[in-house]
Amino acid sequence: MYRRPGPDVAHGAVVPGERTEIDPDGDATGLLAELHDALGDGDFCWIDVSEPDAVFMHRLAEVFGIHELIVEDAVSAHQRPKFEHYGNQILFVLRPVNYISGGTDPDPTPDVTTGEIQTILGSDFVITVCHGETPDPTVRIEKNLRRLFLPQTVLYSLADDVVDHYLAVSDELEDDVSAMETTVFAPGNGFDIQEVYLQMREVLEVRHAIDPLTVALRLLMDDQHVIVEESRAYLRDVLDHQILAADRIGNHAERLGSLVDAAAAMISLQQNTDMRRISAWAAVAVVPTLIAGIYGMNFEIMPELTWPFGYPLVICVMISICTGLIALFRHNRWL
Repeated sequence: MYRRPGPDVAHGAVVPGERTEIDPDGDATGLLAELHDALGDGDFCWIDVSEPDAVFMHRLAEVFGIHELIVEDAVSAHQRPKFEHYGNQILFVLRPVNYISGGTDPDPTPDVTTGEIQTILGSDFVITVCHGETPDPTVRIEKNLRRLFLPQTVLYSLADDVVDHYLAVSDELEDDVSAMETTVFAPGNGFDIQEVYLQMREVLEVRHAIDPLTVALRLLMDDQHVIVEESRAYLRDVLDHQILAADRIGNHAERLGSLVDAAAAMISLQQNTDMRRISAWAAVAVVPTLIAGIYGMNFEIMPELTWPFGYPLVICVMISICTGLIALFRHNRWL
């Protein structure tokens, strides 16, 4: 619970917050009701819940008057970033992203994991419902509350923390994509196109988590009922960082798309070169095979069968023709 600082509190002092652990299997409804009733004028409470079940969410809804559709989303999870208005309450969904670079041993495969933070904002409460791996923005929240003591400051701090991490993820992706470009275009270095496809898949997963947040932040910033004017400037800063992060990730996706095309073209060119070499050697092998096949037929009346120099002559002809073909193919760079 956060209580509004009194006039005797110095400007910039740490806002006191009372933390209470609530056992979801115990008398959660009673404790939540006591917490809600203890709120004074200007106070608010922040309740952080991790992967709640339907029973606990309905208890929260009963005490704080949360809309049933918000409860349904909080339990089912797997929501895309969005902003929704329910009377005097809003639901704002964030998707934190964690990226493990693919450039380190022993596991060279990149990995992206996404969490989910559903923020339910009321006039005197903030409820964050977390699914998966999510950051802990407590320090940033308490720092921002010194500037603007409102429940929506918690929402702004969460969005700011998540978007800042998007920028860090985009920097890590920049390093991996650049390293992959160097590997693909380096002469004589073998590469597996499967690695490019894996990197492309991870970048697309990051885009699915990041891109929808731009629209949600615009709607949140334009909200005239809940968001006060003092918060709008800070939300605009978060939106600018979000657009920058989304543009960077989109650029990485375009670079990887071009890299996939280039890698496929290089593989096709290599296959054509291999087939050309195989065809050239097959043409060289046809000559002695053809001559040997003709003279291997069971006929008695054939040229040079009884001539003492017939066999050496045929061998010389074979060698001469094969040598000429090899020289011709090498001149044309088929071999």
